[in-house]
Amino acid sequence: MTKQLLQAGLIAGGVIATLALSPPLHAQSDNNVPVLLGEFRGTLPCDDCLGMDADLTLVKKDEFTDEGSYTLIETPKGGTGEPVAKDGTWTAVHGSTADPNATVYELNPDGIDPPVNFLKVDRYTLRLLAPNRDELPGSEPRTLTYDPNLMASMPNPASINCVKVGGRSLIHEGTTVGEQGVCRLPDGRECEEWAMYSEHACVAGAKPKPPPRPPGAPRGGGDDD
Repeated sequence: MTKQLLQAGLIAGGVIATLALSPPLHAQSDNNVPVLLGEFRGTLPCDDCLGMDADLTLVKKDEFTDEGSYTLIETPKGGTGEPVAKDGTWTAVHGSTADPNATVYELNPDGIDPPVNFLKVDRYTLRLLAPNRDELPGSEPRTLTYDPNLMASMPNPASINCVKVGGRSLIHEGTTVGEQGVCRLPDGRECEEWAMYSEHACVAGAKPKPPPRPPGAPRGGGDDD
């Protein structure tokens, strides 16, 4: 009897441990999706103009890595030139000249030109550093900031997020939940847009709604005999 109780306890304990390690039902998804780190705007120094209006978009490869892609659009102030767009990859490195524990986003770490370094001041603020990660001399503006409320206040931030991370926003009609927005990623996966935006997860879209049952057709899969 004691042996049977011990075996039952071990089985129950194993079931509880398995349930504890299993993800909740709503999280049955793929978290390996690109994540918008931020869209930072501000003014950067310029050698022969009044400054550059800069728009820097950083996208993480996924929620668990410190690397990804970027797009930087710079427009000279004062109407002295056309916008210049650059893109490439970035990685997060640790340590600046002033702070060995600082986080620095290094743009184009494998490029021929010297990398462009931005110090992470906080979650919503970046500051341009010199190529050697030292502070730039002078008092010219060099700070970019990100306001997540701007995108959250837009009519459909989930669709905008999809496009900014490199996907294509689509509407699927006739699903079991009606119309549903999905994000088609470059690798072909289709993820429910709002889950990508709020949970950084690829949750499969709803299934197509089955066609209506013809009048007089039997219910279920069996015969009515």
